[in-house]
Amino acid sequence: MQCIGLGLVPLKAQALIGERTVIGHCDSFNLNSLVFDSDAPCKILFEEGYCYGMYAKDYYGKGDVPYGKVAADMDNLAELGHLACAHGRACFEAVRDALEACIEEDDFLDELYTNLELAYM
Repeated sequence: MQCIGLGLVPLKAQALIGERTVIGHCDSFNLNSLVFDSDAPCKILFEEGYCYGMYAKDYYGKGDVPYGKVAADMDNLAELGHLACAHGRACFEAVRDALEACIEEDDFLDELYTNLELAYM
């Protein structure tokens, strides 16, 4: 699967805006260091997941998906599973640690809830 040029730059910009809108002032949670930097613990999962999502959107289309189509895609699905096993724990732990550091800030949760309510009204 080749995913070069499938819109990662605009997606990154939207994610970074969303991060500041929802997470607010907590600097412990930083999408660049978690997802986008070259050594980010979630980089491979994000890029491969995004790539597969773009592929799947075209491959599967909308509506019901016949079993044969899923069966023919098993190699790609297996590869996603291997990536999740290889990189999932490091990504989860990095995100968990960042959020736990934010939660220790006195007003983080109140600010988070307020930001989420405003974002989804």
